[in-house]
Amino acid sequence: MKFRVVRLIALYLSAACMLGDGGAISAPVSSSPVTVGWPLTGGTAFEQRYSELTEINRTNVGHLGMAWAFSDFVVRGRTHRGVEATPVMVDGVLYFSGPWSVVYALDAKSGKHLWTYDPQVDGAFARKACCDAVNRGVAVFNGRVYVGTLDGYLDAVDAKTGKRVWRADTLTDRTRSLTITGAPRVADNLVVIGNGGADMGSRGYVTAYDAVTGKQAWRFYIVPGDPAKGPDENPELALARKTWDPHSRWDLGGGGNAWDGMAYDPSTHILFLGTGNGGPHPVWMRSPKGGDNLFLSSIVALDMRTGRMKWYYQTTPGDSWDYTATQNIILGELPFAGRLRKVVMQAPKNGFFYVLDRETGKLLAADKYTTVTWADHVDLKTGRPVGLDGGNYSKSPKIVWPSSVGGHNWQPMAFSPQTDLVYIPVMKAPMRIALAPSLTFRAGSGEVGADVSLPPFPGTQAPGPKPVLESMLEAWNPVTSQVAWIAPRGALWGAGGALATAGGLVFEGGTNGIFEVRDATSGRLLKSIDTGTAIMAAPMTYRIGGVQYVAVLGGYGGAYGPLYTPGSAPLKYENQERLLVFKLDGGTVPKPPLVAVAPKYPAPLQRTPDKRVVARGQALYIDNCARCHSYGGPAGNYPDLWNLPPDVHAEFQAIVYDGALRYAGMAPFSDLMTRSDVDAIHAFLSAEQAKGAKTSAATSPPAH
Repeated sequence: MKFRVVRLIALYLSAACMLGDGGAISAPVSSSPVTVGWPLTGGTAFEQRYSELTEINRTNVGHLGMAWAFSDFVVRGRTHRGVEATPVMVDGVLYFSGPWSVVYALDAKSGKHLWTYDPQVDGAFARKACCDAVNRGVAVFNGRVYVGTLDGYLDAVDAKTGKRVWRADTLTDRTRSLTITGAPRVADNLVVIGNGGADMGSRGYVTAYDAVTGKQAWRFYIVPGDPAKGPDENPELALARKTWDPHSRWDLGGGGNAWDGMAYDPSTHILFLGTGNGGPHPVWMRSPKGGDNLFLSSIVALDMRTGRMKWYYQTTPGDSWDYTATQNIILGELPFAGRLRKVVMQAPKNGFFYVLDRETGKLLAADKYTTVTWADHVDLKTGRPVGLDGGNYSKSPKIVWPSSVGGHNWQPMAFSPQTDLVYIPVMKAPMRIALAPSLTFRAGSGEVGADVSLPPFPGTQAPGPKPVLESMLEAWNPVTSQVAWIAPRGALWGAGGALATAGGLVFEGGTNGIFEVRDATSGRLLKSIDTGTAIMAAPMTYRIGGVQYVAVLGGYGGAYGPLYTPGSAPLKYENQERLLVFKLDGGTVPKPPLVAVAPKYPAPLQRTPDKRVVARGQALYIDNCARCHSYGGPAGNYPDLWNLPPDVHAEFQAIVYDGALRYAGMAPFSDLMTRSDVDAIHAFLSAEQAKGAKTSAATSPPAH
């Protein structure tokens, strides 16, 4: 009970710091006694995704229904894309982003559309993004809305009018595949944003800008650059460089990109930053003599005001498995060794749940929250993983848990100070991983250096756990390092982000379209709503006029956009982008239209194809096209190239080589292929279409 009282006092004090006039963060929140907002993407700067609201609780959540919905999203061409943001509610207005970095403002009570801001992103950047033209949210501060755009700009928009105030170009090199898909964070009058691209041949960094003027305040590079191109840009790189081979593949960027997880402590002015995987993935290819390769796959504590590092902790030294530490970071207070500790919590892709002292970076706990075979355990004294041989594929392929999809990916987890539990959207699957024979930088293409596949694996059963492809919502106790309960979510990529509330509830959607509400302590299912729309994003909640609302964005896409997983909603219903808002005694949720059966188009008339040309076209297709369009024409977000209509056949060169559909996200490939190459791909697809039958097994989409 003593810990509970102390913690509640601390929570109220931290809320006052974050939302008061003299606080480090002054996101405006209405002073009305009946309005409670959601001012930041994670709820508060601590990113707990927890609300003190109790109007919706265990006793009445069975009456939850639809208040209103919004579906007027900007859609380019005929490709509907993933929706991954959590809305922000400030002064009675909901602000959120959708595909192509478009921002929307709606009246939070009625759903009335106020404005839309379309930054007119260059559609060719869809090719530079590893995992769809998604965006994970906005920041609101002193009457402005901040959004990072897919093509690398940070835009400040007037919160009342939706008009741009200023724009900053965050990209250091526009020849590299740098993008923005994460939400900005605002603190100490600065806006900080990271960039994606670790799988695409780029070098990671984060940048802070003056929130008023847009002028750059500081930039922190996460990994060293090519020493031949000049001195290190920030002093921390001197430490990092000691952990890299001097003859590393600097031409491939190094990776480390901070594309998502951040949290902020207003009492210490520390920004906690999650960094990405190495580029390419295998350390044996990236840094031939090995090394930890700092600051890859790490939690880095930066002084928000200066950009200088306070401490770091590397979750996966020498990361060779795409085990990013970019997953959402949560700050909280937990009892350890008889006293209350201010902590940082994260469940990165590598399968271990980490608890660190927030002020010093000392490791307090590191335990497996899912199946892990790449390491045996983490030594709490050294902070390092033990037993790395289980994942060493430098000499021969290995079956490794978790897969590069991660034990936990970007879908946000939540923490409830009421239950002391963390609610993690867990994915459970192994991968077969092998070292690629060679690697050359190719602009706008994946630069991973490893061949990865998911079950089923060919041949006899490999030693170790039986392969599965599952997802679930897992309630994890960060103090005892034990699972409190598990709620199955079906196929891989099935679990969406989580929200916890003081009403004793956990809200979470799934890609099967089912929005679930569970008892936060026991996991008992209390309410289930079939929306017909795949939900990956995390919900949020707010109160207006004494009524509590719960809002969640839906729409399938992201890394698994090329291939709808079994049981996912877009296999049955049209994949529409939607904002769904619920309240007590609301109505039923209207479902999208059923998926229409596509007509069967005839293959173009052609001479007997040259087998050598078709074979070359197949190889080129796998290298350049399968990342989005998969293989064999399975159901997914992108057009089925195994059933092309006549007009697309007629314009194939214009589309693929010249970029006729650039605005819709189909970038031109004239930088990588000749017209003869494009003709070979066309010959391959035409031959496949002429066969009249699709393959039953599709290649796995990118697993980042």
